Amino acid sequence: MAKAASKVTEATARETAGREIEEEIRALRADVAALARSVASYAGGAAEEVKEKGRAASEETVAEALKAVRELRTEVAGMQGELEGKVRANPLAWLAGAAGLGLLLGVLFGRRE
Repeated sequence: MAKAASKVTEATARETAGREIEEEIRALRADVAALARSVASYAGGAAEEVKEKGRAASEETVAEALKAVRELRTEVAGMQGELEGKVRANPLAWLAGAAGLGLLLGVLFGRRE
């Protein structure tokens, strides 16, 4: 009879241990699910932050490029005005220079047979 009682106690202990393990597994599953939601939320926030930084950087780059274009236009307009002034001051010299350059290019790139 002692053996039978011992077997019942042993079976009850195993059953109790099995239930405790099942409960721990359920708790672990819930923890893992919560962790997965937390990681997904963090990743989404990090992605938004990266996207916003990229957008700000591109806007800054575009603004700098537009500023450089404006400065270049101003510089080119100044150079154009300066060149026009020189040509108006000495039109014959510039005409002779242009004719000489045309002749030189004609000789260099002329057809050879």
